[in-house]
Amino acid sequence: PLIGVDHLKGHIYSLFIEKDEKLPLLALLVSGGHTQIVEVENWNSFNIVAKTLDDSLGESFDKVSKMLGLGYPGGQVIENLAKNGDSQKFKLPVPLSQSPKIAFSYSGLKNSVRLAIEKNNRDDLNFQRDISASFQRVATEHLIQKLKKYLKTSKKKFRYFGIVGGVSANRYIFERISEITESFGMKILSPKIEFTSDNGAMIGRYGVELYKNSVFTKIEDLEISSKSEI
Repeated sequence: PLIGVDHLKGHIYSLFIEKDEKLPLLALLVSGGHTQIVEVENWNSFNIVAKTLDDSLGESFDKVSKMLGLGYPGGQVIENLAKNGDSQKFKLPVPLSQSPKIAFSYSGLKNSVRLAIEKNNRDDLNFQRDISASFQRVATEHLIQKLKKYLKTSKKKFRYFGIVGGVSANRYIFERISEITESFGMKILSPKIEFTSDNGAMIGRYGVELYKNSVFTKIEDLEISSKSEI
């Protein structure tokens, strides 16, 4: 049989490649193309409760790296620079901090970083470290603010919380998110580092669920989209 797999659902099931399935759970999907909070009830129930209004988190890391002349992809480059930087050096605005919306936005933060780069020497290593650390701190604070707003206002309570997607490999972000989920009584789950970015194992893992439930696809019905939202 032919099985068509949504790669975002694959990201969520990357949590269960080598571990027992833990559902229902609340998932934070952070990647180069998406930034979403998703309620996952079962293999076939995915409810997006927050998403980005413009750039994704991973995309913003890549663009900051590019603006610094450090190439693409930039997630690990920025994370490594940030380890030796002063995260308070640049007072960047936290996106949507005054908005009641439970949504994400990174275009404004990216623009603030661009302005800081224009006023400084982008090739100076100390500057690169400080702007990377400041950007990473504020980008993560934005995630945390909106996640906390959801957790405080939602009537649904989850025992498990999963963080998935390429950006979940960032240890700073993982540790900050872990602090929040622990304070709300949730156990945090994450995939192995090799399963965080797009990979065949996660596609196969979710494909197993489709196979078990006899969800097959006709070749003429297959759709390919880089902008699908689960």
